[in-house]
Amino acid sequence: MFQEISTELLSQGYSVRFRPGGHSMSPAIRDGEAVTVAPVRASEVRRGDIILYRAERGLIAHRVLRLRGETDAPVFITRGDAATSCDAPVSASQVLGRVICVERNGRPLSLKGLRMRIFCGARPFISRLKVRLRPVVHLTGRRMRVE
Repeated sequence: MFQEISTELLSQGYSVRFRPGGHSMSPAIRDGEAVTVAPVRASEVRRGDIILYRAERGLIAHRVLRLRGETDAPVFITRGDAATSCDAPVSASQVLGRVICVERNGRPLSLKGLRMRIFCGARPFISRLKVRLRPVVHLTGRRMRVE
């Protein structure tokens, strides 16, 4: 029901506000924080944007890492900030909107600021580093904690 209502509102040009669950977009979006999604044309989506799109498992809001294909029919490679692997490619027809605001502790948090871009940009790098260090840590017998 939520998916149908959100899809309809966004297709008519309205923004939607809701509280997604999960930790895949931490630290940019924490579990249960309110997010506002505005309609967006696929041609306006840029690398670094967080898009809301339709997938087999429902609606997903993940960050765009790369764009492939033509400008009129792009394909987006997305991943949650806390994930170590990318999602299945997202076609332009699956894109519903772009996350424009996150509400944290009752205050709006801009996703466009330099501080947030650096903070969120470091998370995937740290996740990949953890995966690469795991065999080294296993061989040395030492425990490392990288967050």
